[in-house]
Amino acid sequence: MTILPIVERELRVAARKRGTYWLRFFAALAVIGLGVCLLVTAPASIQSHRLGKILFGFQGSVAFGFCLLAGVFLTADCLSFEKREGTLGLLFLTDLTGFDVVLGKLVASSVQSTYAVLAIFPVLGLPLLVGGVTAGEFWRLNLALLTTLMVSLVVGMVASSLCRETRQTIVFSFATLALLAGVLPLLGWLERVFLNQPVVQEFWLLASPVGSLLGSFESTYRTSQGWIYWGSIQSLWALCAAGLAFTSLVLPRSWQEGQRATTAGRWWWWCRRLGDDRRPLASARRFGLADNPFLWLVRRDRLPRLLAWTAVGSLGLLWLCFFCGSFLNSGRIRQNSSFAVCLFVALAAHMVFKGIVAMEASRRFSEDRSSGALELLLVTPLSPRAIVQGQLVGLRKHFRKPMVALLLTNVALVWLIVWPNPLSMDRQDQGIFCGIFFGGALLLMLDVQSLSWTGMLAGLRARRHPRAVFAALGRVMLPPWLGLIVMFMMAVSSRAMRRETVTTLITLWFVFSAAYSVVLARMAQTQLLRNFRWLAAGSPQIVKALPPVLPFTRLHTRSLQSATGGRAGGPN
Repeated sequence: MTILPIVERELRVAARKRGTYWLRFFAALAVIGLGVCLLVTAPASIQSHRLGKILFGFQGSVAFGFCLLAGVFLTADCLSFEKREGTLGLLFLTDLTGFDVVLGKLVASSVQSTYAVLAIFPVLGLPLLVGGVTAGEFWRLNLALLTTLMVSLVVGMVASSLCRETRQTIVFSFATLALLAGVLPLLGWLERVFLNQPVVQEFWLLASPVGSLLGSFESTYRTSQGWIYWGSIQSLWALCAAGLAFTSLVLPRSWQEGQRATTAGRWWWWCRRLGDDRRPLASARRFGLADNPFLWLVRRDRLPRLLAWTAVGSLGLLWLCFFCGSFLNSGRIRQNSSFAVCLFVALAAHMVFKGIVAMEASRRFSEDRSSGALELLLVTPLSPRAIVQGQLVGLRKHFRKPMVALLLTNVALVWLIVWPNPLSMDRQDQGIFCGIFFGGALLLMLDVQSLSWTGMLAGLRARRHPRAVFAALGRVMLPPWLGLIVMFMMAVSSRAMRRETVTTLITLWFVFSAAYSVVLARMAQTQLLRNFRWLAAGSPQIVKALPPVLPFTRLHTRSLQSATGGRAGGPN
């Protein structure tokens, strides 16, 4: 068998998936919606060329974020899923090589995201008609988006070849992408702040997708830093080639569960040793095995707590560097830049922590439902309410202290602008920023609660764990973030926005986001507790027949019993 038949087969399988069409549709719809919102909210006095630049920048940034995170949810579990199912070894019984399998899986997993990016390209050409955007910017941005998408997909393939569990693949791929697209540019900013560099050094952006994004615009491409665009493109494609070659060599040697001699095997073994509590008798009394066995099962896994502390600690160290940079007396511009980057790092820490909560909230139910362990657990005297309560209490025990550390960063930012006030803010600006920090702390607690309930529900309804994580984050975080993007677009398009208007918009956004999180958590709690047994059955027909929030009626019970042949029991 050559490489063409396996690629053709994977393409046919991917073409039958309905998600290909929906992802392409919603990707184009999101970019079009941003453009319409900007055109509606822009003042009539704004010039057309400036409006075209703003529209092009916003649409390109949203498309860049989609391309950067595509590999985390699409390719990060494509090979590890085959390992867990035991079907990857069957492929190597044929005359297929590692490169054949890797390329086939890459094509099958990337066809959805590639079609979505191609659907965005015509929308990115609309600013050409408005003005302010050249044809060179358009084509350079398209090439940068395709390059970023390829990097993200290849990083997901590398993580999937090295790891076995979904949690390890998601963490590995996201950490690698965060290092390339986040940490490297931040190191350049640190050098500028503390070493008094006039601009960010180019070599920090060579291996970063941010370098290709920034270099695609005329404001950077036509300057002395213009070479960073082509240098970044070449470096990223070389990185992709190296990643594919590495995956093709490692995959035939790392798919066996008992393989310990390779680096991947040793890495996986140490992850399991680090993540599990190997003291069952001591931890049983400590975690309350007699009261709730499921709580003991959740709490004996120490890896969620380690992941949360690692993410908060690493980002907290960067945040502390820029926090100290706000006190430097080397210039007001560098102080403002340090404070702005400090806010960005704090926001990134909040978002990463929420992503870890969504991943862990959905992981246990998703894996247990797929393996059938959840159905075996339901035949015991342990009630569904006790299972859900054990999972929820375990999540609180894991993430309570890291969340307190994040809340302390908000308190430190309030102290920075109120008492030392190195930026010399007036009373109105101090009030706005204090409201943002306290509102962010409140939203952190409410979003964690909402992500816990929504993640558990998504873990039971989704077929794969990455889809459950994506569904939980999309339901909880997407609507508030869309509103925040619209507010930011309004602020950028209208330069002279009054402070009273800014305060009113920020207050309305926090009120809407808090109410949305509370309502969503309540809806997920109601559906999870009432329909837990039906959701644990795992049948797609049963999941689709469930009402969104309403309790079971006699009509729904009859339809579900007929779908299962009368074998399923009623909800507890």
